[in-house]
Amino acid sequence: MKKRIISLICLFLIISLLPGCSSDNKEDSDVTIVNDQLGRQITLKDKVKRVVSTSYITTSTCLALNINAQLVGIEKNASSHSLYQKADPDILELPQVGTDVSLIAKTAPDIVFITKENKNLISDFEERHIKVAVVDPSTEKKYQAMVTLIAKICGKQDYSKKLNNYYSTQKEKLNKYNNSNKKIYIASKESIYRPVTTSMFENTIIKSINAKNAAARVKGVDYPTIALETLLTLNPDIMIIPAHAAYSKDSIYNYVFFSSLDVVKNKKIYMMPEIIESWEDPIPSHILASLWLTYILHPNDYTFDHYKKDVIEFYKEFYGFEIDGTLITK
Repeated sequence: MKKRIISLICLFLIISLLPGCSSDNKEDSDVTIVNDQLGRQITLKDKVKRVVSTSYITTSTCLALNINAQLVGIEKNASSHSLYQKADPDILELPQVGTDVSLIAKTAPDIVFITKENKNLISDFEERHIKVAVVDPSTEKKYQAMVTLIAKICGKQDYSKKLNNYYSTQKEKLNKYNNSNKKIYIASKESIYRPVTTSMFENTIIKSINAKNAAARVKGVDYPTIALETLLTLNPDIMIIPAHAAYSKDSIYNYVFFSSLDVVKNKKIYMMPEIIESWEDPIPSHILASLWLTYILHPNDYTFDHYKKDVIEFYKEFYGFEIDGTLITK
């Protein structure tokens, strides 16, 4: 009997030492190891409870992923964003720290999200032993990877799956309507001579509807400037100008040197709507720009009412508020 008891004790001790059975492994169950979008490995030993988001790109994404309650600091001038006022006014009471490392340190964050443009701050954060994740939503694929990264760090994977599944569903719908050889030119707010190139995130708007970027041969990633002669040679079928551009549709229609452009002759210049926020940016609502352009190209198949319904449902589904339908105009 004694031998049997000793054998059982030994067996118990052996089992307790096996991987996954020790108390140490139980303590490690909350450890998260990820690579940010610079390829830097980040190890988080506990669940993330305190998050600082330093840009509208990451904060709007955090709200869509239901990370509101974990935010302890956000970008500066946040009050200017209508989305926050409608989705969660309480976050406007948070410290608006921006990328000020000293201010961020006072919030005692578990993680800080910064964009690739601010990667020079990494060493400052590391000196203060603050975990920082760098995001780079410079293409559609990288944006969706950013969504997945933020969600994994903050324990909101179900929400990232929901958002990315939404994108997939909408793209399938867009593919039904769009098979266009139209050449589309998207200009910057500052100048009609500064187009969206195929290397820019904004090209997603065109790519998602299977159209062609009229500025495909123009190189650059930050609205490169082209000459008048180049624009005339590109001769797009459709021109999109942003809301609040420094110029107007009429200024283009009435400029004598543009008279040979097809978009002028056929009156095919459209202003991108800015409802709540700019849909051209790498933020959760960017897909709505493609839906709007689909309506412009195929108003009989994808009607205004259908487009309007999709916009209202998006904000209700991912931000929890119902947009005023009167803001959505033709």
